[in-house]
Amino acid sequence: MRSVLSLVVLLTLTASPAYAQSAWMPELWPGTTYDPKIPTLKAVLGYDHGERITPPEDVERYLRALAAAAPDRARLTEYARSWQHRPLWLFIVGSREHMSRIDAIKTARKSLADPRLPPSEVEGLITDQPVVTALMHSVHGNEASGVDAALAEAYHLLAAQGDPTVDLIMRESIVLIDPMQNPDGRARFVASNTHAHAKGVDPDPLSAEHDEGWPGGRSNHYLFDLNRDWFAQNHPESIGRVRYLLEWLPQVTADLHEMGGDSQYYFPPAAAPNTPNTTPAQRDWMVTFGRANADRFDARGFHYFNRETFDSFYPGYGASWPFFIGSLGKTFEMAGSRGLVLRRSDGVAGNWRVR
Repeated sequence: MRSVLSLVVLLTLTASPAYAQSAWMPELWPGTTYDPKIPTLKAVLGYDHGERITPPEDVERYLRALAAAAPDRARLTEYARSWQHRPLWLFIVGSREHMSRIDAIKTARKSLADPRLPPSEVEGLITDQPVVTALMHSVHGNEASGVDAALAEAYHLLAAQGDPTVDLIMRESIVLIDPMQNPDGRARFVASNTHAHAKGVDPDPLSAEHDEGWPGGRSNHYLFDLNRDWFAQNHPESIGRVRYLLEWLPQVTADLHEMGGDSQYYFPPAAAPNTPNTTPAQRDWMVTFGRANADRFDARGFHYFNRETFDSFYPGYGASWPFFIGSLGKTFEMAGSRGLVLRRSDGVAGNWRVR
C-alpha cells in the first residue's frame, strides 16, 4: 500500500488545488522536470492551470491530447452519458507493463474479491497485482477546482521525470482518474461564472462572478445531488460510476470536493458516525492514511482538520459506498473560491485555494 500512500499525499498536496505558476501559486510540484513530449495544458487549451475554469468540452480535449501523447501509459474511456448527453470520462494511467495486461489484472481482482477463492491461490494473485486507486473529482459541478486538479494530476503522472514518488506510483499501481463526475452542473457553473466576468477577475465575494444564479451548478440536470445517489443509483452518472468501480475494485477511492472559502482543508478520518459496515483493517488504514497526510501538511505549514465534520455514515456518499466493495472511501475538501479568485473574510485573496 506504500504506493497508495504516496499517491494520496501527492493528490492532497498537488492536485486538489489546480495550481497555477503565478505570483501567488507554487509549481505543480516544486523542482519537477517534465517530459516535453507530454503536452501542457497551455499548449492544448491556451492557458495554464488556475488561469481559467476549464469547461467540459475542453476537459475532453486535453485528456485526449494526453492519451495520444502516451498511448502505452494512458487510456481514455467513456463510462456514461449525462442526462444532457455529455460524456463522462475515465482516464487510466499506469506503467507500460501494467497497461499491457489490463484485462488480466481486472480478472485477477475479481478472483480476489470472490470469497470462494482457495487460500492457497490468494498470495500468488496479490503478489502479481498492482494497487488500484480511483480519484473522483467534482461531483458537485460548482466545486470548480477538482476538475482542473484532475488535469494537473494526469499531466504530472505522465510527464514527471526522475521523480521517485511518481516512479513508485507507476511501478506499483494503476490510477483511475474520473475528472468530472457532473458535467451538466459544471457547464451551468462555467456559463454563469463566465457571463458575470468583467475585464478582470474580481475577488470580492459579493461580485457578480461569485453570485451564482438559480439553480446553480451543484446538482445534475434534474437538480439532484449526485453525492446522495450512490445507494439508489437513479442517475446515469452514478450508474456508470458504480459500473467501473465494480469492474476495477480499487483499494482506495478518493472523492474530491470543495467547502466554504473561509475554511482550510479536510481529509479523513471522518467525523462520527462512520459507516458501521467496515472491517477493523479498513478503519486502521484510514488512520494510517490520515497520519501520512497530516505529516506532509505539517511539513509545509498547511492548515487542515479532520474528525470535526463530514461523516461517512450514509451509504449514498462517495466517501462511504466504496467501503461496501472493500475499498477505503475518502472525502477530500478544500476551501473553494467559486471562481478564479476569492477574498476571504480576513482580507486575504486566494487563487483556487486558501493556505
